[in-house]
Amino acid sequence: MRGASSDVLIVGAGIAGLMCATELQQRGLSVCVIDKGRGVGGRMSTRRIAGGRLDHGAQFFTVRDARFAAFAQQWLEAGVIREWYRSVPGSDSGNDHPRYCGIHGMSEVPKHLARSLNVQTSQCVTSVVRDVDHWLLQTEQGATFAAQQLIVTTPLPQALMLMETSGLDWSKGQLEQFRALHYEQGLATLVILDQPSAVPYPGALKVEQGPLTWIADNQQKGISPDVTGLTLHASAAFAAQHWDSPNELRGQLMIDAARPFFPGARVLEYQCHRWGFTLPLNPWPERCFHSPDLQLTLAGDAFGGPRIEGAALSGIEAAAQVGELV
Repeated sequence: MRGASSDVLIVGAGIAGLMCATELQQRGLSVCVIDKGRGVGGRMSTRRIAGGRLDHGAQFFTVRDARFAAFAQQWLEAGVIREWYRSVPGSDSGNDHPRYCGIHGMSEVPKHLARSLNVQTSQCVTSVVRDVDHWLLQTEQGATFAAQQLIVTTPLPQALMLMETSGLDWSKGQLEQFRALHYEQGLATLVILDQPSAVPYPGALKVEQGPLTWIADNQQKGISPDVTGLTLHASAAFAAQHWDSPNELRGQLMIDAARPFFPGARVLEYQCHRWGFTLPLNPWPERCFHSPDLQLTLAGDAFGGPRIEGAALSGIEAAAQVGELV
């Protein structure tokens, strides 16, 4: 099976890849986005459990840059996002930027972007080959994709593993710099309750004590109107300690830590989810890495920073770099 050839091929359908594709397509280029997952969005992910809808990765995004603000305004006008809150107890003092979330969950934004793009999901890349003046990618599912320009927006460790199949002769110093970029691991536990929680308004609480860093009530958030569903995020230390622990242990420890916020409520169901790459601890100093000679660009939150906006701006900058050459 052969995928259609395009001007640009983007690996990774998170916010960086989708924003990059949107910008390039607006420039009149043909773009194909491929992702190994069944859906788009990466950590902008929403899960359905027992009649509830819960955001289990990124919880919101803020807007500071004018380029990203233009997109956010379009999403507001289209009814894709809304303001969730500005400040809550435990938040950084003086940080009153609006926190935006999807109307029906964080996955609404990537789904909205993907509707106007050529996105191929459930395609796990196994081979990347540089062939004279274009790139050839093969997937586990038997598809082949070709393009003049290649942009990889997956977490950087995954991108480097992928590029190892290409035989590129990275300089030793360059490769060492890439490998020096590190991420925290993340662990989320999603909890369905039989009655409303006691999480204070607006349903968002930065806790930073014990195993937890964050508690969100998705019913108060407005994305799970019929079912009370809590999102619990663990600290990086807890996630690392319990990365391979059974859900019965790590999930229960997180639930026990959060129990003061749902006294008397009964847990009907819970699920745990691991995020291998959450917060980039030492992001690359530039918005992307671009090699005109190789027609290769690396982008994503390792370059743009830990916020959703950072990853989005990395994708926008990658599109600007590539768009000048195609």
